[in-house]
Amino acid sequence: MKLVRIIASYLHIVVKIVAVAYLLTAFYTLINCVFGGPFFEIMEENRFAINFPFTNQHFLLGSEFTLEYVSEMVLGLALYGLFFWVLGNVFKTFKQERLFTKDGLKNLKQFYQFNLLLYPIAAVLWSVISIEDFPFFAMIVAHAIMGVFIFFMAAIFQQGVSLQNEQDLYI
Repeated sequence: MKLVRIIASYLHIVVKIVAVAYLLTAFYTLINCVFGGPFFEIMEENRFAINFPFTNQHFLLGSEFTLEYVSEMVLGLALYGLFFWVLGNVFKTFKQERLFTKDGLKNLKQFYQFNLLLYPIAAVLWSVISIEDFPFFAMIVAHAIMGVFIFFMAAIFQQGVSLQNEQDLYI
């Protein structure tokens, strides 16, 4: 179990960093596309570029500067930022000394709810406004598989929390 805690601790940190990076990128993209500014440039054929702050180096390139395309880009970045955030919470659960806790159960529930409810709804909306050709069905299936797996794991955790609470009453 010690190895699991070590790996979970490492992954918790890495995945939270990735989540924050995605969420900040979504926010940075939204701010630049709405307000323009020194880090935003329109290129030929209505394409656009968002530069790294305080540089002329391109950070993100957009195929077309339209409301639909920018919405799709920001939604995708924010959605995966949220995905990595709740995934980080799952790893946080497995790095704890005491595994079966209400907090751990809450983290697992958030992850399966994201994958079974929020992601499919967002992906359907995303596909309606999408200009790009993404494999939306395959992405929904992949998230559903993760969601179902964690749903089963949450059921096991619920049983573990109940047993642990009973044991605490006897001590």
